[in-house]
Amino acid sequence: MEIKRMAVAAAVVLLSLSPLGLAGCSNSAEDKKLRGQVIGGATGAAVGSMFGSGSGKVVAVGAGAVLGTIAGGKIAEE
Repeated sequence: MEIKRMAVAAAVVLLSLSPLGLAGCSNSAEDKKLRGQVIGGATGAAVGSMFGSGSGKVVAVGAGAVLGTIAGGKIAEE
């Protein structure tokens, strides 16, 4: 069961990184920040899904998504 969960999380991370292929299409700071937020939120949710069970898992996914969105936006601003 643990291997399946890790495989799903890895797939989500890879799919969330796929928009990076379009990174050269737009250079505005707002687009970079938004892209960073989306990728960070998806990655954070995937990582959060690996923790907890029941309603604790829902909280972990939500917290991961929020923290990932914030971190992704900050990283993209640099």
